[in-house]
Amino acid sequence: MNSSYQQLIRNLEYLKLKQMIIHLNETIDFSTKNELPFVETLVKLTNYEIDTRERNMIHSMVKVGAFPHLKELKDFDFDFQPSINKQQIFDFTTLRFIEEKENIVFLGPSGVGKTHLATAIGIAAAKKKNEYVFYQMP
Repeated sequence: MNSSYQQLIRNLEYLKLKQMIIHLNETIDFSTKNELPFVETLVKLTNYEIDTRERNMIHSMVKVGAFPHLKELKDFDFDFQPSINKQQIFDFTTLRFIEEKENIVFLGPSGVGKTHLATAIGIAAAKKKNEYVFYQMP
């Protein structure tokens, strides 16, 4: 006889919800231990799937966008470049410049962080499902 648990696993496999399968036992245990409502348990379980899909989407966007590497703004050392307006750079990640139909151009000598900043802004755009292509001028 098939148990409901086994049927659930088969359903998740059929639907290709791999992360939900991987985290099913720990989520059930957590839910039982903490007496979570059914809906909260489902939210917790589906968040695993969504988080993984978001990460995969970002990695795909990095490939398609021709980014040279996967570096985000949190990885940038603003202390190394104190002349950079940190607030302005963080404002760029809101993508307001796209709504205003503006462009961003970073100018400066080699090794100052232009590529890192441009990549970080592009990744922020990818996370918000905007198309972004990285161009580097020689």
